Amino acid sequence: MYQHIVLTCGVSLLTGARNVFSVNRDETLGEIRSWIHDRDVDEQKQSKIDRWLRHARQFAHEAAQQPNRVCAEYSMIYELHRQGKLGERPTIVLIVTDTVGGRVVEAMLVHLLERDFKANVRVVYVEVDVNHRRRLQETLGEYMSKVANALMHGEPSTTCFAPIGGYKVMTSLGYIVGAFLNYPTAYMHEDGQVLHEIPPVPIHIDEQFVRRYFELLRKCQMDLVAMNELSYQEKQCIEQYPSLFYRDAEFVCLSAFGQFLLEHEKYKHLFETSYFVSRQVADMLRHNRHQSLFVYQQMQELVKKLKYREGDASVLYHEKSFETIDPRKAKYHLYKGASNGQTAFRLAYRYVEEEDRLYANYLWLDHDRYEREAVRGKGIYEDDSSFSDVTAQLVGTGGS
Repeated sequence: MYQHIVLTCGVSLLTGARNVFSVNRDETLGEIRSWIHDRDVDEQKQSKIDRWLRHARQFAHEAAQQPNRVCAEYSMIYELHRQGKLGERPTIVLIVTDTVGGRVVEAMLVHLLERDFKANVRVVYVEVDVNHRRRLQETLGEYMSKVANALMHGEPSTTCFAPIGGYKVMTSLGYIVGAFLNYPTAYMHEDGQVLHEIPPVPIHIDEQFVRRYFELLRKCQMDLVAMNELSYQEKQCIEQYPSLFYRDAEFVCLSAFGQFLLEHEKYKHLFETSYFVSRQVADMLRHNRHQSLFVYQQMQELVKKLKYREGDASVLYHEKSFETIDPRKAKYHLYKGASNGQTAFRLAYRYVEEEDRLYANYLWLDHDRYEREAVRGKGIYEDDSSFSDVTAQLVGTGGS
């Protein structure tokens, strides 16, 4: 009996030739299909997406009547239910790409799975950048880590892992993650609706190897490294373990698989960022436990943006938008994070790059309160309290 199900999601709900939601329906779907892989959503796109979702929910009841004509993800859950393998009120984790298509599919699947199977649905967004070779390696490494965290919330004996949707590389690397963690992989061919379970293949990297080549692995984890700057032993290591490294002309960095392995639980004490929170942040998390996963994901997203210098300065240093804040007195920056539909994430923080440490000094989950307090410099000028290390707790939530 499966109580914990992890699915990677594609967009077949929107593109299938004969499925419930794409046959003879609202013409808006044609426009949405052309945006499926877009990551930026302006007001016009969002308006049309909302319009289609409202329209689609009117005939969502047809999904239960034609369960094999919805999408691969719904078919998988339906088949588990039909065979008596789906637990009561199961937890279903949807891993979706952070694109227009991913967000539309997520909205419909959450609605259907909660209604038809009484599921507790969690959503984890991943970015897979197929347009740039180096960035693809980084994003796939992040994807593998998020899959691992989602899996480890359930026991292998009661967990169904089905990497069936998304880019094809997500399926293959998903299987590797499951195998490394000793989780079997489920697969179902849509035409025959036959459920298969593929056992894990043992995968192991000796910890002594990691310790021996720690400096090389750490360098390659942080940035591209010139091959001509490496020692003979380091070059031999790269030749001997090609699955861990990615070569780009005369440079090398960790492969997606290498990133995943070294960011796994076994090596976190060597390779991961440390997270420290003030008493105010700890209290906020204690009183908002249902939002803790969202908060931890946002903290890790902040570190990623700072490390790879990806974020917009106006978002990473939002204090600059408040004319009343004196930058000469500021000990902390303000991060204007995401909203999850219920909560806005705003944080006064300091990141120490040399130590790879994030200090979270003051947290807001209410946008209006943030506007009232931040303008006065709340959480920016002074330490709220001493800080406690929550790295182990954060990792345990599957926030990354």
